Amino acid sequence: MKTFEYFVLVINNWITYLISMLIVFFVYYNFFKKYFISILDPFTNMLFFSAVAITVPVFLFMINEIPLNLFLSLFFTQLLFLIGLRVFSPIKIENYNNIQVEKKIDGQEVRFIKWLFIIIGTTNIFMQLLSYKMFGIPLFAEKSRLAIYGESGGVNNIIKRVLDVTYQFHIFLTIYFVNYSAKNFMFNFYTKLSVLLILVFSIFSGSKGAFLTFGLAFFVYALYSIRWGNTFLFYKIKKFVFKFGLIVFCIAILVIFISEETDNPFLFILYRIGQSGDVFYMAYPNAVIDKIPSTNWFVGLFASPLSMFGIIPRSSIPEPMGFFLMQYHDPSVEFKGPNARINIFSYVYFSIFYSPFFCFFIGMIVSFFRNKLFSLLPANIFGCILYFLFLNAALRLESDFHSALADFINIIVILPFFLFISYYLSIRKTDG
Repeated sequence: MKTFEYFVLVINNWITYLISMLIVFFVYYNFFKKYFISILDPFTNMLFFSAVAITVPVFLFMINEIPLNLFLSLFFTQLLFLIGLRVFSPIKIENYNNIQVEKKIDGQEVRFIKWLFIIIGTTNIFMQLLSYKMFGIPLFAEKSRLAIYGESGGVNNIIKRVLDVTYQFHIFLTIYFVNYSAKNFMFNFYTKLSVLLILVFSIFSGSKGAFLTFGLAFFVYALYSIRWGNTFLFYKIKKFVFKFGLIVFCIAILVIFISEETDNPFLFILYRIGQSGDVFYMAYPNAVIDKIPSTNWFVGLFASPLSMFGIIPRSSIPEPMGFFLMQYHDPSVEFKGPNARINIFSYVYFSIFYSPFFCFFIGMIVSFFRNKLFSLLPANIFGCILYFLFLNAALRLESDFHSALADFINIIVILPFFLFISYYLSIRKTDG
């Protein structure tokens, strides 16, 4: 089913669509009301878009556009995923309320974090400018960002991987040093410059939700800072949640005006939110999902790292399922397609019988990184940054397994280099 055909069905059956949405959100609310902390929580953000996406196949089933066997596959895969999300107990804020005195950071840790901020920040700025020079600014690109970084060979792949890590790290360290009072003039200038450049890079990315990353990072910082005794930010954050939401909305409108040909940006935002489940209306009606090419499940899951280490040739990497679906419905569109959510992904590689178990496992992994890792990492800024990076990667597993896997690999492979250099410089300065 094409996008136009789907939205015609929504308009013609809008009451059924609203009922479908109410049912899905009611289920999600009852599953996760004990896990809710804030609307700025990345976990809440993931659940919202998950619920919006799942509304699509529920709606289509209610108007008889999806066969029963595929709806049952959707039902059991999503149910097991949601159960997996509840494997680990939610974060209990009250467990940290007994910390009365904020932990002081020693001089060595401060030097290390400062060097990390300088190296990560300058690397991110340099790589962003280099990518604009080599491939253009994504905001003004005719093709998708994936196409920009995917057509030129190995160098662009390296740039994209480094940017994926340094951009998030740069945001987080900028937030930390905005709240850090003991800064000299030059370091204060560098911090303010970082804020400005992150805003510019967010707009230039062409993503309507890019700036939201800043808000999600700030929330994680405020939440995690409770572990070292700073409760002020966390209890203050509720007062500017709606102000931040307004800022993000205005920036999204600005990006739409610049990059999209539309006379109604507000309608466009609603359209993009409603399109969160696009893979479902492309794959389930008329059982198009059964036409998606399959391969060995292990190669299907880990083709990218297997190719990176030379175990399989690059030509053996399967075409993204979203590309196939888009080509099936509209052959004129290139380098675009919906993300293969785990319901679709697991059905193709594990069959209708085993896919729910895979989804449960994915849900359990997400639950671990969101709920358990919070208390396992050290109670300092470095532990906070690691929590943010791994949490962001884990929360993408439901919507885009391969992208999340790439995030994990990038963190493990690229981050140690910056840590080593920063630690060496901080120790060297101490010795001198």
